[in-house]
Amino acid sequence: MKKLLITGHLGKDAVLRTDNTGNDYATFSVGVSVGTKDKPKTDWVEVSCTGKHLELVKYLKSGVKVLVEGFPTVNAYLAKEDNQPKASQKLFAHMIDILVFKNDDAKLDNMKADVGVDDIEEYIHVNSNITVHNEISEG
Repeated sequence: MKKLLITGHLGKDAVLRTDNTGNDYATFSVGVSVGTKDKPKTDWVEVSCTGKHLELVKYLKSGVKVLVEGFPTVNAYLAKEDNQPKASQKLFAHMIDILVFKNDDAKLDNMKADVGVDDIEEYIHVNSNITVHNEISEG
């Protein structure tokens, strides 16, 4: 079994969906920096999740930094515009952490206001068994 661990920022808000059998799931894209300082490059990974992770969807907004672990797949296809072979990376998440810098109080305040609670870290942990990590401030 393969597992992949990625960290990056959401490109847009997560979307809650329902499949044709009535099961709920969410999707979101994570931009992962893979280039160098001289030649920056971002790979986009499409992430999907179900179950307890659906509680987290309301916090997964554009720009939020996440750490995701899951099962990877790569889908090959021919691009419509030039008929060239392409590939898309997908990840079925079984662990999602929101990463918030200690000096990013505005982001935490916005998350608190969206949900209407004072202790967002405790709320997320109690309601979804998912943690919010406060990273060491970047100097």
